Amino acid sequence: MNRRRKVFTAVTLGLAITPALLLIAQGPANAQGAGAELFQKKCMTCHADTAPAAVKGPSLKGVFGRSVASTIYAYSDGLKAKSGQKWTAANLDAYLTKPVDWAPGSKMRTSVADAAERAQIIDVLKTLK
Repeated sequence: MNRRRKVFTAVTLGLAITPALLLIAQGPANAQGAGAELFQKKCMTCHADTAPAAVKGPSLKGVFGRSVASTIYAYSDGLKAKSGQKWTAANLDAYLTKPVDWAPGSKMRTSVADAAERAQIIDVLKTLK
């Protein structure tokens, strides 16, 4: 099945087309295929537009390089305290390692213990515009 057919199938099923879904649809030939799958599993449950309100996190579009806690969202005091910082690879790595340690009071409960997986997810975050 080619990429267009995969995207068309997703549209006909009523699925939201996100950059991560497009990366997954491109398959393993895409250098970020594994990272896109991790991103979909670990991040999009809460950060998708369709996430339940009880767990809905802020949009991750354009997050890389953006100031921390700079979009319209009810951020924790821990993240607000870091609003002068940018979401760099190092900050994202630290946050994804243990969110509540990097930003006390963080609402994010998902962490990524494996350094290689964090690097793959950060590579995907760099592409979301």
